[in-house]
Amino acid sequence: MRAGTEAGVLKVTARADGLRAGTAKARTTPSRSMALTEPAAFTPDHPAPPNHPLADASYSGRPDTLPAAMLDDDPATGWSNAFSKAATALLPAFSGARAEDWVSVDYGRTRTFDRAEISFTLSTIHSLPASVEAAVWDGTRYVPVEGVSVTWATASDEPTVITFDAVRGSRLRLTLTSGYPGETRGAVRITKLEVPGS
Repeated sequence: MRAGTEAGVLKVTARADGLRAGTAKARTTPSRSMALTEPAAFTPDHPAPPNHPLADASYSGRPDTLPAAMLDDDPATGWSNAFSKAATALLPAFSGARAEDWVSVDYGRTRTFDRAEISFTLSTIHSLPASVEAAVWDGTRYVPVEGVSVTWATASDEPTVITFDAVRGSRLRLTLTSGYPGETRGAVRITKLEVPGS
């Protein structure tokens, strides 16, 4: 071990609350050369900027039903809050629908919202929500829209159309209330979410 320019003994003491202090000693020799290794160069490691539009949700039932699947133009994929918990030694299996969840789309800029087209899946575990509420981010909070009208789809993966009074903002959030909370058939799945605007 080298320390400074003179030989000697290096004493190191470690202390921690609740533990006895420990001490170690080591002999040192003088350093006869300078350290010539250049320091490593570090550059900022900033996260990549988000790719807008950016979808989000209060909950996703499985790793392959994430909110981004609402925007990928692939009818085979979609967001869903359906989930299933296997039985344990103490608890039975459970797959009841959540009472309420929300999905949102962030456009990264202020734009006009007055319409949303949502393609819901109808199946043995997915059904239309009992209600849909829309709100737009005003830069500080989500503000519920006014003048809402909903035209419900009559077939699976066909668009349900929500119209409302035009409002400016950067994000749209849709709150979905299950038609069958606690039941297996009450989950919600969205294969496509389109939000025309400018």
